[in-house]
Amino acid sequence: METIPLASVNALCGMSDSPPMVEFKVKLTCVPATGGLIPKGLLGYLGDGSDPLAAFDPVRARSLLLSADPTGANSKGLVYTYDPENPFNEPAAKFVQAQWLANLGVTVKLQTVPHTRFITERLNGMYVLSRDGWAAGYNHPQDWFDNLWGQVAGCPDTNCTTGYDTRAYDQLLAKADAEPVPAAIPDYKTLNRQLIDDVAYIPLFYAVDAFLFKPYVLGAGSNNMFDYYWNQIQITSH
Repeated sequence: METIPLASVNALCGMSDSPPMVEFKVKLTCVPATGGLIPKGLLGYLGDGSDPLAAFDPVRARSLLLSADPTGANSKGLVYTYDPENPFNEPAAKFVQAQWLANLGVTVKLQTVPHTRFITERLNGMYVLSRDGWAAGYNHPQDWFDNLWGQVAGCPDTNCTTGYDTRAYDQLLAKADAEPVPAAIPDYKTLNRQLIDDVAYIPLFYAVDAFLFKPYVLGAGSNNMFDYYWNQIQITSH
């Protein structure tokens, strides 16, 4: 599997939350992903502004890129791959492409791949840069850390976008998975910080659902995990 040198990825990560991102987020109903992998309101959230990979620091990013790739050889021919069927993906791809060029002088080509083929090839580790995302099936960090990284997920060889697997990650994950929730949460947060230290991902945004309700509809809405029970929604006289 091809990889990007660690400091080069750090440099690219420095572009992930620049001021123009605000307009992009508003258009797509998103919020900045600054609190780690797990969104706010779910178990395992690291806290507002706690993910250094989400910081916008073009000066440091350029310095990191120059130290890791002084000749520019490692940052040539980069391709960012995404599936265009999801309306989030194309604007996100064009945004990061423009930011990398404007702030780092790095040209990254965009490649679209049909969704089914994209998922298969991504999980086989065929892409150097590709979009990734996750929607939790239940409110527990295990749903994230068991399915995306480490030996349990199939990394580094199968069912694994990043190929990320370390002994430290696997050992701590096994410990966290066996613990009751109160004891496990600090360990899952440590796992997230391991991924941050190893630059296993570039944070972009947390997706946010938008709802529009008539004033005579009572009990409709959602929390950070699920819609409110539909059988409790009331339609009042109007």
